[in-house]
Amino acid sequence: MMTLSTATCLLALLAAPPQPASTTPPPASATPPASATQPAAPAEPLEVRHVPVAQVSAGEDLVLRSEVAPAWRLGALVAHYRTAGETDFHDKDFELSSDGTYAAVIPVAPEQRVPMEYYLTVRDTDGVESVRFASAASPYPVLIQVTPYTLERESLMEVYGQRRSRVSAFGEYVNYGATVINGTRYSDHYYRLEADYLYRLFTEVGGLRIDSIRIGVGHLRSHTPPFDMEAPAGGALPELRPGLDYGFSELDVGFSPYFGLGLRLVLGGNAGGFAAGFGGKLRIGQPAGARAELEGEYTAGLGGSGTVRLAWDTVRRFPMSAAVQVTNVPSGPVGVRLLYRVHYQLTDSILVGAQAGYQARTTLGGGPTLGFLASYGW
Repeated sequence: MMTLSTATCLLALLAAPPQPASTTPPPASATPPASATQPAAPAEPLEVRHVPVAQVSAGEDLVLRSEVAPAWRLGALVAHYRTAGETDFHDKDFELSSDGTYAAVIPVAPEQRVPMEYYLTVRDTDGVESVRFASAASPYPVLIQVTPYTLERESLMEVYGQRRSRVSAFGEYVNYGATVINGTRYSDHYYRLEADYLYRLFTEVGGLRIDSIRIGVGHLRSHTPPFDMEAPAGGALPELRPGLDYGFSELDVGFSPYFGLGLRLVLGGNAGGFAAGFGGKLRIGQPAGARAELEGEYTAGLGGSGTVRLAWDTVRRFPMSAAVQVTNVPSGPVGVRLLYRVHYQLTDSILVGAQAGYQARTTLGGGPTLGFLASYGW
């Protein structure tokens, strides 16, 4: 037996042709690489934290705030809102605020009284949209806060039919009767005409409610006995005829629903020169309801007056008032007047009225009062 040497075997292996690579695919049961078996990491969930608003004042913006995490996952955050009773919702996008939160500002009209309703939806960066607070079927209500002052003002405007402006005219004839001085009989009477414009403000200034302002003009002429004058020897005293053409302005202030104050300034002139006057009125009770009024006025050259007036609106379309007045107008002794006034609401805008009364300022007699008034509001 012949044995091959080691060197001969090595030479034989090197001389042999190379074997081709196998093209047979691995069996189906072969294990894939480890990297192909790991699933993709899930996207981080989007969280929205929102604290609802319980109420908002009428005329102020409703501000909704939310926190979003992570912010990079946010596509859009939307508030869907409406007034209670409406069918359709309005959309308002949240915007990034300087403090890192998101805010949506919804305007609330000053006349808004019924609640607001809203719900929130969010859309992430994958385009997936979801409801995050309340829902369209059950939106969250926000109450509208209205101050007592505002409610009172609206109530008064409702009484006046939402009419802020008014023009009016007033005229009266006042007869004190006849007075005998030194055997001579003198008449004692005067007439007054006034026209004015009134504007109802019902606005708050410095904690006080300014109810209305009124400006007007007046004309007064009288025939007055020569009281406190001595007749010349063998002659009669001349009859006095004081009068005044004037303008006036008034301001009414409400301290509470049942207490108010009015201020009046009078500037005018007559044959004697310039004349000025002032007056005031204290109201106890509602401006357009049952009330008592205490009035006082003084004008240089004419005299002054003090009045207690009771007014009531218990008969529909027939507001009334009764007054007792102590006065020395025009330029005479103090007298007392009893007055009754009744109005009739002809239309919602037109009011007419009449005044009747009786007065006297000497023990020798007295006379009647007749007056009229009319006003138009808009």
